[in-house]
Amino acid sequence: MSEVSNILQQLAEQYLTILVFLSLIPSIYAIIFTTKEKDERGQKITSTSYQYTYFFALAGVLILFIFNRIAELNFEEFRSGIITIFLLANFFLGSFLFILNKRI
Repeated sequence: MSEVSNILQQLAEQYLTILVFLSLIPSIYAIIFTTKEKDERGQKITSTSYQYTYFFALAGVLILFIFNRIAELNFEEFRSGIITIFLLANFFLGSFLFILNKRI
């Protein structure tokens, strides 16, 4: 059982690295999609995806600032929070592009 807890502890310490790799594939898809889809449908999908992602990023930053007021994060924790929000926003952008491309 201690091996499992050690693995989970190591994953928690390296979560930013994991998030970078998880956000790479959707980010690459977003880059390829925006260069290929130049018609009205592609523009609609792109603008809708960016709207959702922008809302997520703003909400995440707002929550981070509120949490900073409550818990008084140090610089490292705050920086990790901003990087996490940025990486998750990239992940969600690519995911939304993929989902909306399949739906519309």
